[in-house]
Amino acid sequence: MRIAFDGTPLTQLLTGVGYFTAHQLRHLAKEAAGDELVVVSNREMSPETIPEGVATWRAHRFPIRMLWMQMLAPLVLRSVSPKVAHFTNSISPLVKVAPTVVTIHDMTLRLLPGSHPPRRRIVRVLVGLSARRADAIITLSESARNDIVRLLGVPSERVHIVYGAAAPGFRRITDQEHLEAIRRKYRLPERFVLSLGTIEPRKNLPRLLNAFARLKKANRFPLQLVHVGDLGWGYQALRRRIAALGLENDVMLTGYLPFSDLPALYNLCELFVFPSLYEGFGLPVIEAMACGAPVIASNSSSLPEVFGEAAEPVDPEQEESISGAILKLVCNPGLRAELSAKGLARTAMFSWTTAARQTLKVYRGILGDQGPQGPQGHQGPQGHQGPQGHQGHQGR
Repeated sequence: MRIAFDGTPLTQLLTGVGYFTAHQLRHLAKEAAGDELVVVSNREMSPETIPEGVATWRAHRFPIRMLWMQMLAPLVLRSVSPKVAHFTNSISPLVKVAPTVVTIHDMTLRLLPGSHPPRRRIVRVLVGLSARRADAIITLSESARNDIVRLLGVPSERVHIVYGAAAPGFRRITDQEHLEAIRRKYRLPERFVLSLGTIEPRKNLPRLLNAFARLKKANRFPLQLVHVGDLGWGYQALRRRIAALGLENDVMLTGYLPFSDLPALYNLCELFVFPSLYEGFGLPVIEAMACGAPVIASNSSSLPEVFGEAAEPVDPEQEESISGAILKLVCNPGLRAELSAKGLARTAMFSWTTAARQTLKVYRGILGDQGPQGPQGHQGPQGHQGPQGHQGHQGR
C-alpha cells in the first residue's frame, strides 16, 4: 500500500501538531514496513522528522499552505498515485484524488474563535468541508471526537481516536550534572513552577499570571514562574500584564526551546501547571508526567481523559482554583510525590507504537481491508476505554 502522508506540520520549529505528526510518522515507518510512505509538503521539512527510507516530495516557492493544499496537492497526489492520502493538520484538498484520512486535532476554531487570529476564519470553513469529504477522520481523544461529531455533523463511526504519547526522551533524569548544566544554560531559578505552550489566548496564561500574583501578594510565595513556548500572537499583551502585576522579577518567558532540553526542565521544576481552556489532547501533560513532574491541569476538554487520577484538576476559568492548587502542592511534598508516582504509571498506558498501529487500521479500514483485528475501534491507551476509565504537548 502506498500512503501519501501530509508533512506540512513538520517545520523547522515544531509545535504541538508538528510533534504529534513527527512521532506518528516515525512509528508508522516502523509498523508499515511492507508499505510505502511518501511525505508531501509545500514547506522545508525538518530533516530529523523524516525516517530513513521514507520518500519525500516538496514544492518549491509555494509558501501558503491553504492555497497549495487546494491548487497543487491534487496534482501531487495524481503523480504519487497513493492508495490512501492522510492529511495531518485539519484540512485536505476539496478535489479528492484518493481515499482520504484527515486528522483534526481539536475544535478550537469553532469553540474558541477568539483564540485564533482573524486570518484563520477561512480555515474554519475548510475544516468542515474537509471533514465531510473525508473517508475517515482521526482525532486525539474522546472529547475531541464528541466535539467533531456534534459541531461538524459527521457520522460518529467515521471518527477514530488515536492517542498520542510522550517521546522516549521524556523520562526521569538522574544525571545531576546535566540538569545543572541546563539550569545554567537558561539561568533558571532554584525553585520554579513550569508552564509550557505557545503564547496565545486559549493557553489561559493571563489567568495563570493573576493566580501567581495572588500567591505572591498573599503568601510571600518563594517560587518563580517559568513559561516555555513560542512567542505567539498574545506575547505583547502578556508582557504588559506581567508589568502591570509587578511580576517582572518573578516570571520568566524563555521563548521556544530545543526539544532535547525540555525533559530537563520538566525534571527541574517543582511542579508543572497547564491551565489551558481547551485541548484536543494536551501532549505537555503526558510529557511532564513521564518526567515525574507533579501536574496541575484543567478539568476541561480532553485533559481529564489524559491525566486520569494522576494530576490535580483545576477550573481554568477560576483564578482561585489555579492559585489554590499551586499552593496546595507547594506546601505538600507528600502529595507531590504521590502525583509524581501516579503520573509515571499513567504515561505507561500511552504508546506511539499503538498509535501507529491504530492509524494503519484506519487506512486499511477505508480500503475494506480490516486485517486480523476487524474494524477500527476507539479504545483508549493500551485498552483504556477513554474518559470512563479514569472515573472522574510550546504550541502544544
